[in-house]
Amino acid sequence: MHLAHRLILSDLPARRPLTVEDGPGVLDGGALHVPPGATQGLGTYLNGFPGSYWARWTGATRARIRLEVSGEGTLRLLRSDAEGRVSEVASGPVDEPLEADLSPDGGWVWCEVSAAADDGATAGGVVVGGGGWSVDVPPRRDGEVLLSITTMDKPDYCVATLATLAGSAELTAADVRVQVVDQGTRKVADHPGFGDVAAALGDRLRIVDQPNLGGSGGFSRGMLETLDAGADAVLICDDDVEVEPEALLRAVRFHRSATTPVVVGGHMLDLARPTVLNSFSEVIHRRIFNWGPPVMEHQWHDLAGGLRATPWLHARAESDFNGWWMCLIPAAALREVGLSMPLFLKWDDAEFSLRAGEAGFPTVSLPGACLWHMAWTEKDDSVEWQAYLHVRNRVITALLHARRAGLLPAALLATDLKLLLAMRYYPVDLHVRALREVFSGPGRLHPELGSVVAQVRAVGAEHPETARHGAGDPAFDTVAGTTAAPRTGARPSGAPALAAFVVRGVLRTLRPVTAAGREAPTAALRRTDAGWWQVPSHDSVLVLDADGTSGVWLRRDRRRFWRLAGAAVVAHVRLATRWRSLARTWRAAAPHLVSPQTWRADFAPGHDD
Repeated sequence: MHLAHRLILSDLPARRPLTVEDGPGVLDGGALHVPPGATQGLGTYLNGFPGSYWARWTGATRARIRLEVSGEGTLRLLRSDAEGRVSEVASGPVDEPLEADLSPDGGWVWCEVSAAADDGATAGGVVVGGGGWSVDVPPRRDGEVLLSITTMDKPDYCVATLATLAGSAELTAADVRVQVVDQGTRKVADHPGFGDVAAALGDRLRIVDQPNLGGSGGFSRGMLETLDAGADAVLICDDDVEVEPEALLRAVRFHRSATTPVVVGGHMLDLARPTVLNSFSEVIHRRIFNWGPPVMEHQWHDLAGGLRATPWLHARAESDFNGWWMCLIPAAALREVGLSMPLFLKWDDAEFSLRAGEAGFPTVSLPGACLWHMAWTEKDDSVEWQAYLHVRNRVITALLHARRAGLLPAALLATDLKLLLAMRYYPVDLHVRALREVFSGPGRLHPELGSVVAQVRAVGAEHPETARHGAGDPAFDTVAGTTAAPRTGARPSGAPALAAFVVRGVLRTLRPVTAAGREAPTAALRRTDAGWWQVPSHDSVLVLDADGTSGVWLRRDRRRFWRLAGAAVVAHVRLATRWRSLARTWRAAAPHLVSPQTWRADFAPGHDD
């Protein structure tokens, strides 16, 4: 039997529900104290064992739990099926191992510890100092794993992560080396505390400085360094995260045990709400070619209730891709399919996994392999400069991997219409420009990788809605403290309601904005109340940021509306009618775009001079 998961007995209160079930057990300094006569369950996200994943991808048929304990009591082994039904499969003294059969169809395995009653001889209950799950398959590959962190002006997070990694002897024993690809102006090496962590990591740490080439440039640098070093895999991580070394090692062990090389994705939990999971798996919805969870209701799920509280969590999930906040990629896949597509941000992770999957390297989003990441829910990047990358990269990925256009052009056009009715002209302008770049072919991707953000942000100067207004600004002070309730009711759904909404909205664009509305906003809306179906009821409105201290002023502009509406219709019709020829062009160029040799030129000193 070989180790798969060690128990994580964290004493951080915010993460306690991820390690032990609600009960009498006390976590203290990495140990679990179960009082005499009490029972404590470990059926949680971090300490349950996702047996169906190991059975499916490594061929494991049995799992064993062994605890490091003192005291007397009983250990019970529980197993669930794909529907979440739970049964006891074994029991015995707490200091003896127990085993359970595994099924690839679904289900988890976990344990409960019952301390013997206090009869005078067994006072003190049971103390669990650690433990681990082992499986009946051997590691099938070894070699160095490069943990590559891409950072951009977040040296505080990065140094904290390095300190955590430096304190893990198990990472060293597992032959995991650390690399930081620093693309910022606030350098990690200049941050207080870096010298100490660098000394602790020694020759296991390497810092690579390069211009800001986005996530795809930073992660591709990690991939290229992996190939150059002859390492077995790269484990890429974001910078604004908090890590648990054991959760990282689970991805490494799974990779080494898999029957054939697979991409091993880690889950993202919310750094501000540590028990909330972003999504259990992610897929591409092919008709509209957009990413998301298989079931929307499973997104941002709170794991605090434990495994028993969520029946859907027990079915083994299939993934099309995993976000690059944490993802292990075998070197064998890099040699076969190349590095990241040079997309700067957005869709580079999805495109790579689709490409890898087509070549026989599927993606497995492994429960229990995870980190905590800054949430992006406080900011809507679909209406800011990233809107350009959202659309350009989504369309490029679809051209490379979709059999036909499907409903994608119509879905994109519908999004543009919603934005225009909501007086969000800047993102629609960016969407049209993004499609024009797609039509021009792939020649600009690599040459403009380091300049695309500046070019896109410059477009914002043409749109007053991009200016931010805060205290002391008449556009803010006029309506500060007077946020309005939304004038409309529920979000329109169904063809008749949507058609009526669009007709009303289009007719409203023919109405001039009042003089008062041109001089200052006539109302303010909280960001949560500023949906695309709510904003159009205003002619001039300040939409506040999440903290309410600033906002953007949206004003109806008839000329801008009709100019951009016409450009959007033309662009999306052109996309639909030219789909096949565009797909041929992009697919022919793809091998060059992702090749290590092409990327190596981007990383050459002076390339951007």
